Amino acid sequence: IAISNSKSLLRDTYHGIKSEFLQEYLNEFCYKFNRRYFGEDMFDRLLEIGTTYRTDFEHRIYNKNAA
Repeated sequence: IAISNSKSLLRDTYHGIKSEFLQEYLNEFCYKFNRRYFGEDMFDRLLEIGTTYRTDFEHRIYNKNAA
């Protein structure tokens, strides 16, 4: 299913794809394909991730002994 869908996307949406950008188009397809069932839950998931994401600022080790 995924291969057929990706072929259709590339053929129908993007015309004249350069080989140097092919990986970017496939990355976009994979992103959309993996999130096709999120629907209305997407905003809630993004909000949850945004509020629980732990940055490394507090835990970053700075090289204070650098010359």
